This record gives sequence, structure tokens and C-alpha cells, in this order.
Amino acid sequence: MKKYINIFWIFLVIGTASIIACKKTPVGYLSENLRYMADTLVIFQGQTLTTNGVVLDNSTPPLKVRLLNIRNKATGQREEAFFKQFKVAIWKSAFNPLTDTTTAIIKAKRDTVLKTPLTVLESSGQFVITNATENIAPGYYLVDLEVENANGTKTYMGICTIKLNKSIDYEYTTVPYFIAVKAGTETGIRFTFDDQWINSETGQGTTVDLKIRRVADFPNQVVLKILDKNGAVFPGKALENRPNGNAFFNNLRTFAYKTTVTDTAILYDYFASTRFPDPYWDDKTNGILCYYRMYDKYIASIDTADTKRWFPPVQTPYGTYTKEAVSANIRFSTKINKPGKYIYELKLKVTKK
Repeated sequence: MKKYINIFWIFLVIGTASIIACKKTPVGYLSENLRYMADTLVIFQGQTLTTNGVVLDNSTPPLKVRLLNIRNKATGQREEAFFKQFKVAIWKSAFNPLTDTTTAIIKAKRDTVLKTPLTVLESSGQFVITNATENIAPGYYLVDLEVENANGTKTYMGICTIKLNKSIDYEYTTVPYFIAVKAGTETGIRFTFDDQWINSETGQGTTVDLKIRRVADFPNQVVLKILDKNGAVFPGKALENRPNGNAFFNNLRTFAYKTTVTDTAILYDYFASTRFPDPYWDDKTNGILCYYRMYDKYIASIDTADTKRWFPPVQTPYGTYTKEAVSANIRFSTKINKPGKYIYELKLKVTKK
């Protein structure tokens, strides 16, 4: 008998749950739990960004979203700078780095307008962030919204926290490294850890160290210097384009409007109109990755990680490979967020001939 009673209660619970689950959300419902996917939205001064919209939590569209306030989280006070207009540079027409290769063409496509650092799209609640954020002090800020639909209007205090970070002059976006290639072939000789980070904050990879310094506000130029492991400087011509079938892979030459090769470096002049390389390249094949080759005529030996004692960054011992002549296939990628002149020192774990 007890067995049948238990079964009865089980079916009763399941049936009740099914009824609750099938209950429709009423038309005009406006949830108390509207939110953003990123509870803390991290952005950088001067960044341009459009975020995802507000998560509806079954609220009935259409919604009307209005920005009420942005408050300093530490003081609770309204941050007036978010509501002021500042001069910002915009594109009047789309930038095409394949054809927009002169200063005159760029100037014709650019304009300066007044914009606030942040606006909210009424229909979606998306944040539209402009580079006017460079005028706001780094810190944490709370966003207050008012949302309306057929049900009525509700206020959402602190619905999202914005963490505004200090602008970053440049970024390492992938580990810099080279892979040994048998001279005269496309056959790679792989060694353990040859494409791994040692320190991602300083651009130190297992086989390549890429040191970046911003040295001046002008000209807008990257000076790429190539060094061997002992600090000896290679001529600029030693760093050549890397073959890709009947063509070549992208490198900084692809993204710059002018390239100059000297005895000690390669100079890349770029436009200060956007990030360098331009975001145009982000969704193209290989993105902003830069590929180069140094042929064996410049290389006496290469270093390899000692796998038995390899515990970076505490221990990073190397062995030396001289078994056969090799070239080096080099790869790195970076972003320059603040215009100016930069020195890139690309130090390879090789010895110069």
C-alpha cells in the first residue's frame, strides 16, 4: 500500500511541475532581473566599442531603454564627464587600407565631431562607447537605467558596472616565436616549447623576445630592429617576406603605407587614424599576424629548449642546434593603440654569421 502512495505523490509532483513549467509569461511582463551578460564591463580609455544588449529575462519586447545616470562607484556621485561632449575623430566613409594609401585620401574620409563617451541604444540597451572615454579618469562606474514596455516603467540602479582602465599604448596579442626550417626547404624542425610564452607581459617567448618601447609622439612609425641572442644587429634586409605558395604571408609591411629598409632596421610608417594594424584586418585570413623569414645565410646556430631542465620562468636553459643549416620562420602580432613612434626589438635565439 505504501508503495502505491509513494507513486501517487511522485506523479502529483511531476504533474504540478509540468503545469508550472507550461505557464506562459504574461504579455507586457517586465522582469525585475534585467541584466547584462558582463556584470562588469571592462573597457580602456579611448576605446571604441558597441556592447551586447540587455538580457530580457522573458520581458516582453519592444523595450525603451533610457540612460538615467552613471555614478562613480567609490563616491556614489554622478560622473558628469560621461554626459559632456568632446571632439572625436570619425570616419565619414569606410576605410579601405588596400586603396587608402595616402595622407590626402585619409584626410578626405575623416572628420571631427562632438560626442559623449557613452550612449545607450533605446531599442536594445546596447552601450555605444566612443574614444571620448579618454577624457574620463580610470575607475569603476555604475550605470542606472530606466526601462519601459507595455507593462510600465522600472528603474534599474547599478544594472552594470563599468571598469574603465588606463589606455594601453600597445599589446602583445600572440606569443612571438620562430620555428627552424631546413635550409632550402619548407620542412620545419620542431623543438619542444619553441612557440610558448615565458612572459606574456614583456613579450618574451621561448625562441623570440619582442621588446616594445614608445619613444616619441611623432612620427607615427614602427622601427623594427632584429638582434641575435648576443645583441648583434642584423641588417634590415635579413628579415624577408615569408613565402605562402605563390605569394607571401602578411607582415607589418602589409599594414603600413610606407616601408623603408636600412642597414640596421626596417621602418614602417602608419596612419594615426585608427589602431595599428587597422581593425579592418581582424577578420581577414591570418588577421594581424606578421610572418617573416630569416634565411640560413644569416644564421650560424639556433637555440633549443633543454626539456629536461625547462621550468620557465624560474629555469630557462637552452641547448644549441648546429646539426644542419636552417632558416627561421618568425611570427608575432601586436596592436598599437596610441599613435607615435615605437621601437620594436626582435631578439632571436640565434647567433649571427
